[in-house]
Amino acid sequence: MKRRRGSGCAVVAIVLAVLVGGLAWWFRSDLAGYFAGEREYTEASPEAAAQAQAKLDRLQGGNATVRLSAVELTSLLRYRAPGDVLEVVHEPTVSLRGDTVELSGRIPTDRLPSQPDLDRLRLLLPDTAPLTVVGHVQRLPSGHTAFDVRRVVFSGIPIPERYYSLVLRKLGRREEPELGADALVLPLPPQIRRVQVEDGYLVLTS
Repeated sequence: MKRRRGSGCAVVAIVLAVLVGGLAWWFRSDLAGYFAGEREYTEASPEAAAQAQAKLDRLQGGNATVRLSAVELTSLLRYRAPGDVLEVVHEPTVSLRGDTVELSGRIPTDRLPSQPDLDRLRLLLPDTAPLTVVGHVQRLPSGHTAFDVRRVVFSGIPIPERYYSLVLRKLGRREEPELGADALVLPLPPQIRRVQVEDGYLVLTS
């Protein structure tokens, strides 16, 4: 039972670390320049990533609201994320449905931590295995924004919810009023006043 718990924790930790790390990178202070002429992209591309990055740049001046589509977020991850993120998650994809965020990709099985249960599972898996994390963005009374993990599936196997809070604590989760046990405060810069998922878009306000 103890080894089984370690396996679930390891997989959940990989997903959440990538999620938090990717968000911190997107909102770095040295954002790129403006990209004129917005359009609604239907497939991930370098052009969609450039447009999304330009939207983020507008937030630096304050008093701005931008809407990022799932395609734009996917493009940011695939074409603008640092190499260490892409080494951990191949073909990352973001989906937005209503107020639900889904992050999926393929995890190289040789990057999984060495643990007895995982080592046995690794022998049955291909070079990469699909992984999906689903959750909700929520605003806390403190004004901070959190990501509430609702579901994690690795190689078609749902990871039990009891592992989520254990991993979040390892990632430095701190207690806040009305912060659920399966939620983690996101590392956003002070100029971002509000984050929400609305009608299939990630809406950011500075």
